[in-house]
Amino acid sequence: MRLSTMRNAKALRVYDKVKTSFWFTPCLILSLTILSCISLLFIDLYAGLHSLNWLHFLYHADPSITRDLLTTVAGSVMTVVSITFSITIVALTNASSQFGPRLIRNFMEDSSTQIVLGVFISLFVYCLILVRTTDNFANSAFLPGLTIAGAIAMTLFGILLLIYFIHHVSLNLQSDSVIDNVYQELQYSIGLIFKEQKEEEDNCSSVKKRQKKETKQSEDIKEFECESHSCGYIQAINYANLTSLMSRLDGHLNISVNPGDFVVNRMVIMTSNIETFSEEDRKILHESFTLGPKRTPLQDPEFAVHQLVEIALRALSPGINDPYSAIACIDKLTAAVCDLTQKNFPEGITYDENGKARVTYKTTSFRNLANIAFDQIRQYSKTCLAVQLRQIEGLIRIAEQANDSTHWSFIQHQKRMIEHELEQQQLVDLDKKETSSRLQVLGKLLENA
Repeated sequence: MRLSTMRNAKALRVYDKVKTSFWFTPCLILSLTILSCISLLFIDLYAGLHSLNWLHFLYHADPSITRDLLTTVAGSVMTVVSITFSITIVALTNASSQFGPRLIRNFMEDSSTQIVLGVFISLFVYCLILVRTTDNFANSAFLPGLTIAGAIAMTLFGILLLIYFIHHVSLNLQSDSVIDNVYQELQYSIGLIFKEQKEEEDNCSSVKKRQKKETKQSEDIKEFECESHSCGYIQAINYANLTSLMSRLDGHLNISVNPGDFVVNRMVIMTSNIETFSEEDRKILHESFTLGPKRTPLQDPEFAVHQLVEIALRALSPGINDPYSAIACIDKLTAAVCDLTQKNFPEGITYDENGKARVTYKTTSFRNLANIAFDQIRQYSKTCLAVQLRQIEGLIRIAEQANDSTHWSFIQHQKRMIEHELEQQQLVDLDKKETSSRLQVLGKLLENA
């Protein structure tokens, strides 16, 4: 069952921590491996498989050679584990220096790395259990052939997995792969967040017009401020809990912060028409806001946009000087903004079961997300004409799909800023011709709008 972003903020936060950790998946694989090893040992002890002729080769091997083989495999696996950890650390270091420290999250979230670490550690523990838990192993009183066959199968699988892991890391360290992974996360996050918020708002769509009138009439009601109890980044807000609380108290709550905002102690984060809250109600208010030391994509659609922008800015820095990566980021951001032109943004209101508005909250807008995608890259690309030209081409693609005055306003603003920055540069005739031709195409699209 899919978790609801709106209703299970704390559960999603725990899930996000688990998903981006290097301990959960390896521990889970290790637990399953230990359970499998014990099960196979019991089968070897009580199933009587050693009497079957077609399994003769498993149960009549040389015990000392088999024991040496298992100890050799265990020692070799630990060497492979150290190599795997070294490769992982190198990948994280490279990601931090080239793409930005916030991109480490994406590498830690990679399930392939977690599975590889888990399999090799589990293989080592499997061999140790197999050697240590067999009392009369050396004198051939008991030879767990099926369990030993499991160790050999895991070893062969581990070799293939190591080859895959090296290939996978080689692909993931390429800038195009990193950019595409962030873009896919951006698309998923925006789609999920928009869907959840629209579902919450559409539950009472039939009474929205009536409630809007009631909301306007209640605008003159005095509002009382509610302050934050701690500092940190807002990772998630449980709007369902707040709606239930306001419904029970017959009040209205106006949230003035967004997921992704940084709040400090005693900062006003919401206002309500209820003058006083009980201690229990205050606790519900505070627990509905999940704060943390960093931003996460749980309810923050700007998070992945900032990641792509950060990659582009680092690529444009003198130390890296990689305009091709910056251009790739612009292409992905352009695609994301084009998709945003086809979305209906949430209005930021939740309703109770009777269709009465209970919570009003801030939502992101097309202008905000689009400006985040273009502004900083435009400001940092004053000395890179290729990046500026690609931004103009991106605006042309967006203008071809724009269908709202907000879209045209954003395009007009960005066009004006790019033109101003180009005027400050001394361009040769060929470069002027290139920029002029693209700006003319964009200008015609704006005129037709």
